[in-house]
Amino acid sequence: MRKVLLTTTALVALGGVSAASALEISGFQRFIYSSWDDTAAEAAGENDSELVQYFRLQFDHAVTSDSGLDISMRSRYNNIQGGTESYENISISGDFGKFSVGNMDNPGFNMTTGLLNAGKYVDDIDQTFVSGTSGTNLSGAVAGGQLDEASSYAVSYTFPSVAGFTVQVAQADSGTSSEADTREIGAMYQTAAGATDITVSYISSKADSSDGATNDETDHSEMSLVAANGPFTLRYGTSNNETIGTDGVTDIDREANEASLEYQVSDALVAAFINLDSKDGMDDTNNTNVEQNIFAARYTLAPGVLVYASYADFDYEGATANSGSQTNIALRVNF
Repeated sequence: MRKVLLTTTALVALGGVSAASALEISGFQRFIYSSWDDTAAEAAGENDSELVQYFRLQFDHAVTSDSGLDISMRSRYNNIQGGTESYENISISGDFGKFSVGNMDNPGFNMTTGLLNAGKYVDDIDQTFVSGTSGTNLSGAVAGGQLDEASSYAVSYTFPSVAGFTVQVAQADSGTSSEADTREIGAMYQTAAGATDITVSYISSKADSSDGATNDETDHSEMSLVAANGPFTLRYGTSNNETIGTDGVTDIDREANEASLEYQVSDALVAAFINLDSKDGMDDTNNTNVEQNIFAARYTLAPGVLVYASYADFDYEGATANSGSQTNIALRVNF
């Protein structure tokens, strides 16, 4: 659901672009109620339930130059339980491909296919690895070498698609206080086998140490397959993150695998089963590992009004082991 405002000639008086163009305003408000039963002991005054809000506001604007160049911008602001994050992007595209600058048009943003990372279903479990990296989605479980869109701006180039292949490269700027500029490349192939639509993607990211001494390099890779046939969509993704010290030895080796099956029950109802497992193969002390099985559904109650529900069974091993189940219910209103 979008609200469209038409700009006038006065607003585009720089010339060289169409006299009238559209500014689209969209977003949503969502509340999630979560209740869980696990083996972790609560501190005094704590309980196993919470209500979490998520608000998004997005602006989209696009113009076309007299020479046929498509120029667009996007700004997105998220407010999540009192914390905020922002995304901004400007892109110029034509027969040559597309150039972008910002933090929401790069391989990790465009080609990641995990359902949990996409936010299409509710999953509010937050078991955290010792190093502080969440293990609850395909990319988040091994993030570090992957370009952090929320805090890093990048220049990216997308090559023209040829025979179903799309390739994108990005170079990020981590700022003056860090040397951890990330280089990212992604490739996606889309085809059809009979009535089945198939998408295969690969993402690779490399980043140097943020301080030039502690760690030498961080490498991230992610591969995924999506097969859609009628009401069924099958997804599988695997990702890996390695942090290599200045001595050339791997200090962290996190791996995550996510498999899911979606079923379009009706025009209004979609159901899914999601399995995730993630571990750090180099952590001999805590044997860090998380496994989840999630049963989820999304129902369109009215145009722009969505109801989410999910049940997750999880088992976490780490500095403080934890296992149990969690039920999530959410209401979302788009505008």
